[in-house]
Amino acid sequence: MKKAVMFFTIICMLTMAAAGCGSAENKVTVSSAASSAVSAAADSSADSEDTAADADTDASDSGNGSEQTDSAGTEGSADAKNAASGDTTSLVTPVESLDLTDMFSKRDQDASYDESSSTKITLNGTAAEVAGSGAAADGSVISITEEGTYIVSGTLTDGQIVVDADENAKIQIVLDQAEITNDDSACILVLSADKVFVTLADGTTNTLSDTGDAYTQESDEYTVDGVIFSREDLTLNGSGTLVVNANYKHAVVSKDDLVVAGGTCEITAKNKGLAGKDSVRILDGTVNITSEDDAIHTSNAEDAGKGFVYIEGGTLTLAAGDDGIHAETALIIAGGSIDVTKSYEGLEGASIDIMDGTVNVVASDDGMNASISDGDSDKTDGVENDGFMFRDQDVQGQDGTAEQDQDGTAEQDQNGTAEQGQDYTTVQNNLTAQGGRGGMGGGGMMDAQPAAYLKISGGTVHVNAEGDGLDSNGMLYIAGGTTTVSGPTNSGNGALDYGTGAEITGGTIVAAGSLGMAETFSDSSSQYSIMYNLESAVSEGTEVSLVDSDGNTVLTMTPEKTYQSVIFSSPELKDGTYTIKAGSAEETVEVTGVVTMGGTAGGMHGGMGGGFGGRGQMGQTDDGSMPQMNDGGMREMDGQMPDGSDGTMPQGGRGMGPGGKGRGGMRPQDGTENMQGMDDAQTPESTTGESQSTSDTV
Repeated sequence: MKKAVMFFTIICMLTMAAAGCGSAENKVTVSSAASSAVSAAADSSADSEDTAADADTDASDSGNGSEQTDSAGTEGSADAKNAASGDTTSLVTPVESLDLTDMFSKRDQDASYDESSSTKITLNGTAAEVAGSGAAADGSVISITEEGTYIVSGTLTDGQIVVDADENAKIQIVLDQAEITNDDSACILVLSADKVFVTLADGTTNTLSDTGDAYTQESDEYTVDGVIFSREDLTLNGSGTLVVNANYKHAVVSKDDLVVAGGTCEITAKNKGLAGKDSVRILDGTVNITSEDDAIHTSNAEDAGKGFVYIEGGTLTLAAGDDGIHAETALIIAGGSIDVTKSYEGLEGASIDIMDGTVNVVASDDGMNASISDGDSDKTDGVENDGFMFRDQDVQGQDGTAEQDQDGTAEQDQNGTAEQGQDYTTVQNNLTAQGGRGGMGGGGMMDAQPAAYLKISGGTVHVNAEGDGLDSNGMLYIAGGTTTVSGPTNSGNGALDYGTGAEITGGTIVAAGSLGMAETFSDSSSQYSIMYNLESAVSEGTEVSLVDSDGNTVLTMTPEKTYQSVIFSSPELKDGTYTIKAGSAEETVEVTGVVTMGGTAGGMHGGMGGGFGGRGQMGQTDDGSMPQMNDGGMREMDGQMPDGSDGTMPQGGRGMGPGGKGRGGMRPQDGTENMQGMDDAQTPESTTGESQSTSDTV
């Protein structure tokens, strides 16, 4: 019984240690050959479900939401065949289920209108005049009740345009140098229609602002929480400019599909910028968003074929307090220019496909994160409950980095752990490869979501991240394009992080980050890759390059952060001798297979024997037997969790060794003992207030 209790204690101890390594997302150990963060605020009704009154409004458009009578595919749309080829059947919205050639209707793209036949609405301070049919003014409230085109100009103070038309009506509102403010509700409120087009007249600047800190709700059937709020499909198009100031919550909200097809949008939001429940689709235009929550957001995680973000063009500049782009299901980038200048996580979705375009991301946590929501988009301030992610702070050592030995490297004993200074070739020869990743010390399968994936198949991608650079709770695929990753600098994250595997079959990548949690591509890849760990960290701004034996530079990058581990992959890589240059350092690498690893051994080598790894098995000794403690069995323990005097959680480990044997868990401060050799059979305690790690193989 005591043995069982002790084993459970070790499991819990290493599990929580792994949690302290700075990210929730599957800190795994790479083969010897080779979340979820959800961003809707708890009280954000842009994420909430509408009542039954809205249930019948989703079916008015055919296919992916474009008008049945005038739909037309856009030329050059990306093909869903570029999506990941893995098993995505458990995803709510697999990319292959979407027709990416039918994302935008003809009318989305055609912002023209006949001024002579349109109804004209002239705003005059606290009142309005209507010339034409289908609309009426009552003080500062203008009601539109019939299908048609309405041209709005002038200034309205504490007023509102309300659309309440037949469910089959298509309404076009042309903003022609219009300015509207509202103290306690939306400036444009769409209650009923088939679809509403807000067209920005050429050469005009139009401004919509809410000026209060709360909205007065007029109905129990829905909650209005956006400067433009629509219960129906909504399209922004034209060639003018729209300025939206959301002082209460969100800027533009659609409870169905939200399309941006043209114009310039300048958005400042207290909460979210563009929020579409069923989808956000961007064809063209300039979109600049500064938001305290997500810049772009979808929320439908229940209905098949919905909850996605699709970007085909346009120029987007996003500064977000949370996610730059959050797709509750699929995030698809097929073109355009996306610059996330500030974010917690840059891009997030259950699946992320980058097929073309230019993507630049700056993130204080993960640059990109493929994770499947648990269906509860609520989160408390600063803390995300998706397994082991703590938004306010990572549970690490006093200095914020993963604990290693005093000299910052790991040692290797005769039982298959890594010794300081040895290169990975030696480490691999001393380990018995068990096929997969190491296990629990790095998170293993505890947070893995096999259906989630991140795939880059084209375009130009650059990530500058404090957390993981490219992070997938399932598979990570690189199949094309040009990708560079700068960061992280802390040992609790890695430039690449994945739950079930990482394959590269095309394209180029250079990723430079910290050493402690470094991972590389799986040996199932068809394109060669190199991961090299330098003897010491190199300052940001120092170019790192890979040079072949003829002196030709194969790949180069100038990282924006301090780095010690570098990953290279290119179609040009092949067997041969290469030189890695980083500042004054020059290291020679012999490439003899698909995955090459070299340099200084990292501080964390695998986890708990690989027992919880994806394809790994419990670690074995060289004769194939299971590892034993000194007395031939499990040592008794007092069942207490080791802790430092400062109360911080000790660190687990993961690293570059193969699945199977690995070090992980806790280690005494002086590195001279392990759990096998403790006379009192107690867990080690720190006398310095720092986290510790043991060196035992279980």
